[in-house]
Amino acid sequence: MSEGPNDGLLALFEHALKSERGLSINTRRAYLCDLRQYLEFLRERGDLPAAVGKGAQATDDHEADMDVAAHDVVAAGIAALRAFLAGRLRDSSRSTVARKLASLRTFFAWVAHDGTEKNPSEAVSAPKVPRMLPVHLGVDDLTRLLSAPDTETPLGLRDRALLEVLYSCGLRAAEAVGMVWPSLHEGLGVVRVRGKGNKERVVPIGADAIEALKAYLGAWSPLPRVDEQAVFLNARGKRLTTRSVGRIVERYLLQAGIVAHATPHSLRHSFATHLLESGADLRAIQEMLGHASIATTQRYTHLELARLSAIYDKAHPRA
Repeated sequence: MSEGPNDGLLALFEHALKSERGLSINTRRAYLCDLRQYLEFLRERGDLPAAVGKGAQATDDHEADMDVAAHDVVAAGIAALRAFLAGRLRDSSRSTVARKLASLRTFFAWVAHDGTEKNPSEAVSAPKVPRMLPVHLGVDDLTRLLSAPDTETPLGLRDRALLEVLYSCGLRAAEAVGMVWPSLHEGLGVVRVRGKGNKERVVPIGADAIEALKAYLGAWSPLPRVDEQAVFLNARGKRLTTRSVGRIVERYLLQAGIVAHATPHSLRHSFATHLLESGADLRAIQEMLGHASIATTQRYTHLELARLSAIYDKAHPRA
């Protein structure tokens, strides 16, 4: 049995997401998962043949089959798309449904790029998603967190270096695990990282983080090292995963007695918030975080305004 037309369509869509949009593997997986859910929904409604995308025997003109499959998905129309999203709202959060619509919008735009198909998602509005302020830690909490690892052991030195780098550079977990030693320029006090869309940027790294990295490297040298260039390794010498980073942060939050529901991304939020509180320029913070739009960075101004409002309410006699 060969792949069905929609299987080929999914493969072509994933290739476009990678080569044309430069999306990361995790983002591509999320988009393809959302699209598969929509195709299954259409099959259950009878808007797609049951065999399509189920490993059906492909015809000789496989490319034509995929064109037909794409046409069938688009032809299901606005009503089908709205029904799919409404059904998901019963079981998922508004932000999850909004992301699914964004995935499908990207797919429909890709199908309709040559003008031969209409884009049904253009007439569908995303559900309103409440603005959630990012979780960040105060300076005192961060000091306790960074001091939590046992620096008498190689793994403790690794964890200390990891926490220092996440906070010092404002990195995403995926960016931290993707670091390689040649990307660190100690003399300049900067590190090169690859962010979303495989975009490279250079960010400053603090002296404490550099010292933590050097201590970790010296302690790790005699231990297994499968990946010679990777910075953060597990006990088997392989590159850490983002899931492992999450577990490491969670463990030290508990060990430090910090009750905030924080994640590795919270250290990134803390980095941005503390820079803003100290008077750093918003554009500079945008560059360091690797945000494509200043609007994404501007959410940190809400945190600063909330802090200032709290100070005003507490200190002003007429508040």
